[in-house]
Amino acid sequence: MNYRALWAVAVAGLLIHFAGLGWDVFQHSRDSTLAGREDVLSLGNPSHLMIVVGMAVVAAALGSMAVMWMNDHKLGGAGVPGTVLRGVALPLVAMAAAGSIWLASTAEDSGHDHALMAAHEHAPGTPDDHAHSAGPGTQDSAVFLAVLNKSGTTATDGHTHATAAVAANPDDAMGEGNKHTHGTEVAASAEQFLAAGQFALEVKQKTAKYADVRAGLAAGYVQITQDLPGIAAHFYQPAFQRDGREMNPDYPETLLYSKRMDGSWKLVGVMFMAETVSDTPPAYFGALDIWHRHENLCFQASARVSTTKNAAECLAGVFVPKTAYQMHVWVEPGSTGGVFAHDYSPISPGAFPGATIPAASELRVQAR
Repeated sequence: MNYRALWAVAVAGLLIHFAGLGWDVFQHSRDSTLAGREDVLSLGNPSHLMIVVGMAVVAAALGSMAVMWMNDHKLGGAGVPGTVLRGVALPLVAMAAAGSIWLASTAEDSGHDHALMAAHEHAPGTPDDHAHSAGPGTQDSAVFLAVLNKSGTTATDGHTHATAAVAANPDDAMGEGNKHTHGTEVAASAEQFLAAGQFALEVKQKTAKYADVRAGLAAGYVQITQDLPGIAAHFYQPAFQRDGREMNPDYPETLLYSKRMDGSWKLVGVMFMAETVSDTPPAYFGALDIWHRHENLCFQASARVSTTKNAAECLAGVFVPKTAYQMHVWVEPGSTGGVFAHDYSPISPGAFPGATIPAASELRVQAR
């Protein structure tokens, strides 16, 4: 075979190569998801195979011309060393070329994004002066389902994800192009969900006797804060603080009453407190717990609380540099944040203004 014939073979190989490229471009223009389902060089794709075969033909033709040229010009000399050089050089080049093609066919395309591409929308958070630990829940007769709802196992929370993951099986319905919406995943076991739901139901049942604020006052609960938006007025029972009964539905340390719903004092929830002040919150329901604590609080005898920089600024009041960890349990429905949320949304700020005088004083005035 002469040089002219070999040049013709090389040109034919180029035509095959470019035909494969054109076919591949046409396929990608018709299917925008194709790039996510194939590697840089997938020999199972006929167009990719044409690209490789075309280049192989070109390489073979050029290699043959190189052999002819080396022999015609006695590259390396006419002796044994030259013969060995001419016999070894071209196979080595051919092996390197074949190896590069094989590597390309097995490499993954790093240019395609095969990971989950998510567009997240988060409701803006409200910063405050206390620390929180995370976890969810909701409220009502189906508290267990509501806890599941907030945990992200059944409900959405504004997260929409468009999946562009590699589908190992083309028939996989959850593969390329799948769009889904899901809530935040919470690392909680089935036992923790059941325990949290049962606890919330028990709290609602056991505290129903305090629905009337007068019942709470008669049971020894003392109002220590004003009717605060989102977290209500706190009625505290000091006898339950360190009685060894932490998170006991029969002995909640604090009852939460508010006038922001219908203009009358209403029990909306309770607050449990850890037995001791520490930097680590208790753990009862795993990730479902939402504990918080406050720092630099100044409690006044007028049932009002505020924050101060230090004890010196807490004039005629009781300064608490750091509280024990606390957790709210809302017994009224309607909390968008869940049964264990820090804030109770219906009273943030609520349909009615907060109470301006303590409940006990107001009731005494009414009694007169």
